[in-house]
Amino acid sequence: MRKGTEDLHHLGSPTSVLATAFLLSVVLDSAWLLTQEQQDLPAVKPDASLNVKFDPQTTKLTWDCKENTTYGECALIHKEKGLIKKKVKHSDCQCTFPDCSLHGGVTLTVEVSVNQRRLSEMLVYTNPGKEGTAAENFSCVIYDADFMNCSWAKGRAAPDDVQYFLYVRSKKRIERECPRYLKDSGTHVGCHLRNLSGLTSYSYFLVNGTSQEAGIQFFDSVLLLKEIEQYNPPDNISVQCNVSHCLIQWEKPRTRQARSNRELQYQLDIERWRDTSSSRSQLIVVFGDSGNRYNFPKPGSKAKHTVKIRTADARKARWGAWSPPVEFGSEEPESSLVYIYVMVVLGTLVCGLTLGCLFKRFLKTHRLFPPVPQIKDKLNDNQQVDHEMLWEKFTHEAGKGDKEEVLTVETVSEAPAKL
Repeated sequence: MRKGTEDLHHLGSPTSVLATAFLLSVVLDSAWLLTQEQQDLPAVKPDASLNVKFDPQTTKLTWDCKENTTYGECALIHKEKGLIKKKVKHSDCQCTFPDCSLHGGVTLTVEVSVNQRRLSEMLVYTNPGKEGTAAENFSCVIYDADFMNCSWAKGRAAPDDVQYFLYVRSKKRIERECPRYLKDSGTHVGCHLRNLSGLTSYSYFLVNGTSQEAGIQFFDSVLLLKEIEQYNPPDNISVQCNVSHCLIQWEKPRTRQARSNRELQYQLDIERWRDTSSSRSQLIVVFGDSGNRYNFPKPGSKAKHTVKIRTADARKARWGAWSPPVEFGSEEPESSLVYIYVMVVLGTLVCGLTLGCLFKRFLKTHRLFPPVPQIKDKLNDNQQVDHEMLWEKFTHEAGKGDKEEVLTVETVSEAPAKL
């Protein structure tokens, strides 16, 4: 007890009180300065959210704006095209990406700098709906320069009441729905477009669907219209032949957009007329920069041929339809048959005339040199005449005289009547 009283008395001395007060003032001043420094630091938390949002219809990425933003960058990571980056202006809180297919899902990132501190956020965009319900086997083709057909198949896991809709969007963000659908059991499986005005070289195609039973995934694709166009056959095909060659000429076909000769190629199918064997067919590729002409060596004056031509892009052999066949040369197959027939007829006539002349000549010869007639006994027609005796008697009597007697013999066609 005593000792404790002494300690209290020691602490209560004036010197100790002054020392304690000094120490307290130093500690409080340091604490005040530390608090003031902390108040001067930026009020930004490292895990602050930017509230990133993505609109697949406009391919626009947006986020919450922050004050004092000095830097910004956004990126889209595509499974096929890879990384696509876009710079962001100081006052903008959004960025728009070029059209690309999104049905396979994409990853988007945003990075901004606020008060010399960087904030970043990532967003994973997936295709909503049930797996396997999206349209399949999608394709489009442009023909006759002004028409386009698109087709697709029903998803393998799509419900029976599914209905699909096609939307086409140009590079200028002009979107329109298919005006005329092709149906299979009531389900849209194709589209026919008769007006392609407004479509740019690259166009975005979207096929989404609706159903009461399940959510339907969408399918989208970006197509280069130049690559899906099937060109018409060339115009004004003509053939001019001389002694050695046949010059085949044509004009480039009408296309949806103007194409130079260098952007086109042609395939010529030259065949002998009425000969469908593949060994006789000649497929020849001619590029447009050759002047849309081809010199075909003339096989002969009796060979008739036909030529058909079709068109394709010079960088991709997507051939269009064949032109109607154009004939050139002479008609060898038909003329040869006629020639053989005429030769047979002429040969028959010549042989007939030859035989007739020979027969006629034989008749004339027979008339000039008739056979020697027999001497008949006018007195006794019934008795046999001894020809040897008569001949010997005639020659013996003829040798006695100096003059030769001419015996005139008449041929008796009918014996005289008996007296």
